[in-house]
Amino acid sequence: MRRIVLLTCACLSLLVAGACRDDGRDLPAPRPEQNLSISSTAEVDATDPDATGDAFDTALPPAVDYEITAPWRDGADIDARYSCDGVNVAPALSWSAAPEGTVEIAITLTDLDVPGFVHWAIAGLAPTSIAIAEDTVPIGAYEAANSLGDIGYTGPCPPAGQQHLYLVTVHYLAEITGFGDGAAGLDLIDAIEAVEIARADVSGIFTRL
Repeated sequence: MRRIVLLTCACLSLLVAGACRDDGRDLPAPRPEQNLSISSTAEVDATDPDATGDAFDTALPPAVDYEITAPWRDGADIDARYSCDGVNVAPALSWSAAPEGTVEIAITLTDLDVPGFVHWAIAGLAPTSIAIAEDTVPIGAYEAANSLGDIGYTGPCPPAGQQHLYLVTVHYLAEITGFGDGAAGLDLIDAIEAVEIARADVSGIFTRL
């Protein structure tokens, strides 16, 4: 009986000694069937503003080009019909649909060779409008006084023998201008440009013989 107890104690001592030598710092060699790998790369949350690195790109949306169509090509000659040598009527125009946030549309015609000269300033057009007919003031719209002192449109009219460059602009506005017929042209243009969120331009040349 004493011999059995002694043998049992000896076995327990060997087991304890072996366990003490295995402190967990040395990994056992893998067995042949253990051939799988585990990735520890964390998935990057693209919505996390603090995320860094090349895991994702924050690309800006492309810029939008708004267009306006006039009876002449951009940079081409303006037909005399729309000048002081012709019928002198406002041209028919069409333009791109307004961007989100537009509450009013306005149109101006200015002489780039005579800064401050207002040929035409019309505002109060509906934000859903995409065109205006020749020599027409849509319902709800109004025209400022041009630099000749008349309400409405006056076309290109440079001195004889000169060529001037003119710019027609459609303005998309984020606020109502709140003026009315006969307002000073430059005052209306200042108000238009102060609340403009987008625009479309077309230029034209007129030569007076």
